[in-house]
Amino acid sequence: MTRKMKIALLLVVLVHVLARAQNLDQRLLEAAAKGDTAAVQALLAAGANVNATDKSGQTALMLAASFGHTEIVRALLAADANVNATDDDGETALMRAAFKGHTETASALLAAGANVNATNKYGPTALILAAQFGHTETVRALLAAGANVNAADNDGWTALMRAAFESPTEPVHALLAAGANVNTTDADGWTALMRAASKGHTETVSALLAAGADVNARDGEGHTPPKLRQKEAPPRSGGPVEKGGGEGMTATRKVSELLWEQRS
Repeated sequence: MTRKMKIALLLVVLVHVLARAQNLDQRLLEAAAKGDTAAVQALLAAGANVNATDKSGQTALMLAASFGHTEIVRALLAADANVNATDDDGETALMRAAFKGHTETASALLAAGANVNATNKYGPTALILAAQFGHTETVRALLAAGANVNAADNDGWTALMRAAFESPTEPVHALLAAGANVNTTDADGWTALMRAASKGHTETVSALLAAGADVNARDGEGHTPPKLRQKEAPPRSGGPVEKGGGEGMTATRKVSELLWEQRS
């Protein structure tokens, strides 16, 4: 066999080996996303790269965490998966689990050394994501693992602001109990109280006021929380005249009453 023939044969073998490896890696990613534990273990044993990524930079660990497949997450971690690997958006497996409220999965990742205060390219931490979508138990787990309760994203929104604006009251209580700064402001000068008031979240407003939220704080345009609800405020001496109505009026009126009572 000539030297050229040997080189050609080696190239053919190399291409075959690479194709087989890529196929194993792709199958591992698919199995992790589907929650097929047996397939994941078999593919790892066959030589699949535990840290292989798809076109978006997602690893098998990230995909398993996204769907709350804790058993697979543990198997991947045992095979030396990089717990702090990031995808093209800078997201980690922990962020994926927190976003979906998969507390058990998040706990497994934290136990393996996941960076609880890592941020993606938009700035939110796992805690901010969990709070935003109302996953109270996940919020508590992250706080217990040392999450910075006052961390802010690129727009200056903290976990408390996200929870006050978008989710039920339970995460707000958990964050306040952990020492969240109730009067910090975002890039627009808004506080958590302003965010809650703008959405008519009565219980959240009450919780924030009880925690010392400043009802006279002003946003970037000079508005106070009561001013944000001026059109719906109840008629009272020194306050604006009530206007508006329709759906949500009861909640917004209650918010206005709470805010104006605090200023009285």
